Amino acid sequence: MTPLAGITPAALAAPYQPAQVESAQSDPASPASPAASLQATPVAAAPAAAEAGAAATGVSDTDKIDLKVTTGTLNISQGGTVSVTTSPLSAEFRKKYKLFQFGLVNRGTDYGWSRTGEATQNPLYRGKVDHLREDGIVHDNPDGSLTFTFEVKKQTIRATPSPALDVVLTYYPAGEPEPSAEEYEDPRLTARTPLSLTQDPEPDQTTYVYSMPAIDNPWADTQLKIEGYHILSKQLLEPGSAPASLMLYEVDPATGLMVGKPVFTHAVRYTDCGEYYCWSFLNNYFSADVTIPAGTLQPGKSYMIGVYSGLFPNPDEEKVPGSLLTDVAPFIPVRSPNRNTEVKDAAPVLRVEPQQRDQYYSDSPQVSPYWEKNTLQVRAVNLPKLTEGHYRFSLQATDASGNLTGQKALEQDIAADRIQSGYTEATLTVPGEALNYQGGYKLVVEKVLPGQGGAADSVQQVVSTDLGLVVNAFEESEAAKRWYKAQQLPKSELYYSENMTRRDLTVALYMLAGSPKVELPEASPYPDVQPSDPDYAAIVWARQQSITFGWADSKFHPDAQLSPRSVVAFLYRYQRSRGKVSPVLPTAAPQPHNGSLPGSRDSENWAADVREGSAFWRESRWAVQQHIWGYAEDWLNEDFTWEHTTTNDLAVLLYRMEHGGSRLT
Repeated sequence: MTPLAGITPAALAAPYQPAQVESAQSDPASPASPAASLQATPVAAAPAAAEAGAAATGVSDTDKIDLKVTTGTLNISQGGTVSVTTSPLSAEFRKKYKLFQFGLVNRGTDYGWSRTGEATQNPLYRGKVDHLREDGIVHDNPDGSLTFTFEVKKQTIRATPSPALDVVLTYYPAGEPEPSAEEYEDPRLTARTPLSLTQDPEPDQTTYVYSMPAIDNPWADTQLKIEGYHILSKQLLEPGSAPASLMLYEVDPATGLMVGKPVFTHAVRYTDCGEYYCWSFLNNYFSADVTIPAGTLQPGKSYMIGVYSGLFPNPDEEKVPGSLLTDVAPFIPVRSPNRNTEVKDAAPVLRVEPQQRDQYYSDSPQVSPYWEKNTLQVRAVNLPKLTEGHYRFSLQATDASGNLTGQKALEQDIAADRIQSGYTEATLTVPGEALNYQGGYKLVVEKVLPGQGGAADSVQQVVSTDLGLVVNAFEESEAAKRWYKAQQLPKSELYYSENMTRRDLTVALYMLAGSPKVELPEASPYPDVQPSDPDYAAIVWARQQSITFGWADSKFHPDAQLSPRSVVAFLYRYQRSRGKVSPVLPTAAPQPHNGSLPGSRDSENWAADVREGSAFWRESRWAVQQHIWGYAEDWLNEDFTWEHTTTNDLAVLLYRMEHGGSRLT
């Protein structure tokens, strides 16, 4: 059925208010409510008689349908069942008319004006009667009447301003074509009656309600329902920019402040929606069913819960951990009074925390060969006690199908005293250069048993978890910029990208070659470069290595900007001078993958950029074949026809050249 509702603005930002915590465990038979002890607030309902009379204008009493809500008042804060029964419909009426649509609409409006677009929970109900009958919502009664029965979820009808809803049933003459469902509502053939509503007062402080009062066994997965009231109503940031993020932070008992990185995160989609996007939580309420993995929380430690409204902040945006959280409250206690008894038969579990990086955050753990250092926070629980041998962590490569390849990027033994009652945690550091560029990785806990009689040790896999592999153009570009800066190449100190010159590239190649000693002529070979020039040695060296002889006018033009074709010509000759390429340039244009570059122009247009006879066309084709430039999936960022090359572009070109070409596919 199609959701129907009006549109209201998002809540405005306001100062932080302290929060409260409640548990629903005490009364599992009734829905949890932060204001259950308070009297519900009634919502006025318009008299039915006047509207029913107006709707029946021009229609005889025998052609009218009366509606009656038989379930009484609906509490929108708690939700519930709504049952609506029609007056008896005679055989003559059923022959004369065909029932069309049934639903809830905003008071005084028709179906079209009550519609919304992308609400995640449907506050209003609408559908063709025939379809509702198929769904079991319509039931026939012995007296000829019909009863419509459906459920309304809690907090899915807009609470403020005070809601007013009508139940509406439309019908049309049986001999006429079926009307348009989007436009039809004939007031003469419409039955309408108000739905009496009530609502609980909204709490004046943020309140979280949980499906259990405490977590007694954090060593197993915890299934938990969390309801949040008053969420984001006071401190709404970045409305509609992204799903909200529900977070748990550990609390330092000495200071009461949140510390470290979030130990658990869960995306919660907004429910206050317009036709095109959602911006907050309807009625300042959300409900989320979460699974907290085993070993995520530790007994005896305290945690805080809160919400990031929008994108997860970068590390440098928060002065202290969790300072940008909105609607913060204490989390329920985490305890384990008799852990050995609880987990003796539990299966081993391995947990890896996602890495948080600048401009990058993922809900799942991932590693990348482009990251200089991959730091993994890992926890293993329920490890069986060993009488011999030891455990170790092993990071192993997998192929595209997820099968282990036998390649290991890391092995780290777990000392026996680091395992307490089957639980251990560690920080694993993996250099990016130890990782490959395809497939994926698994982190494995292995049991190593010593071999007997000179035999090799026996290795058994105990538990493992998958890690994603991040290989993309953005990460490659970031790695290239870090590498370029570390080499202290020209303009690497800039915080922005600047167009590079012939001088810049010449000096960069000279430095990459180790800044060799050069026999300098007293007279410069170029009229526009003097022996006193600080880069004179680099420019003479480039001439001696046959990298460049200047322009046709015999000048060097040190400040002239470089096109990508000029750059790859320099790079080809530089590599040739080092004996790393064949002296023969390619004569055939390289073919892009599957005849075209992924997500870009077709192969015919692509080949035109390095067509035979154009400037440096052979060198350009060499650069493509060596995966240095002009081949990548984001073709528009690797064009040969530009008139300039930026600092960032040059960093990528040189990085690929020095690292054997790009690994992107």
